[in-house]
Amino acid sequence: MTAAAAPLGRDLKVMGLVGAAHWASHFYQLVLPPLFLFLKDEFGVSFAALGLLTTLLYGSSGLAQTVAGFAVDRFGARRVLLSGLTLAAVSTLAFGLVEAYWLLLPLSVLAGLGNSVFHPADLAILTSKVSEGRLGRGYASHALCGNLGWAAAPLLMLGLAQLWDWRVAVICAGLMGLVIVAAFLIWGADLADDM
Repeated sequence: MTAAAAPLGRDLKVMGLVGAAHWASHFYQLVLPPLFLFLKDEFGVSFAALGLLTTLLYGSSGLAQTVAGFAVDRFGARRVLLSGLTLAAVSTLAFGLVEAYWLLLPLSVLAGLGNSVFHPADLAILTSKVSEGRLGRGYASHALCGNLGWAAAPLLMLGLAQLWDWRVAVICAGLMGLVIVAAFLIWGADLADDM
């Protein structure tokens, strides 16, 4: 079945799964900044040192995004998306397990590398799998989900950190991404590039 003739249900499933992945991408970008006060006390570092974590995440993501686009063309959008989401989720989960500030540095780079795949992979999937008449809605839902991820991160991270502690909050954030990976594995078979 071609994307042009895809039924509404399939288009909604594709938009939902890709939207969830994009939500996670933006969510992971803001997992640590709301927790900087906790991290400053925990590791005894300056806000400048904590800002370096965000710089490394965004820097590695930006530098690797072009390579991610080539990887999407070479290995397929679904495979690259799931690899990136898994890397971002596991890196985020690992933030909550480290005992030293310096270990957060390579994890931030890894999280950024995971984050680099989302736009090339998401847009390739939407373009190839959503019917032409619904493609505008697909792109709009993609953008909306990303913005909702940014909005959710400070609320969820501070809420969970207040309820338990910052480590539990970060581990829960990592687990959320792995749930989305599981959803792709269960319901996203028709997002493969061979259709």
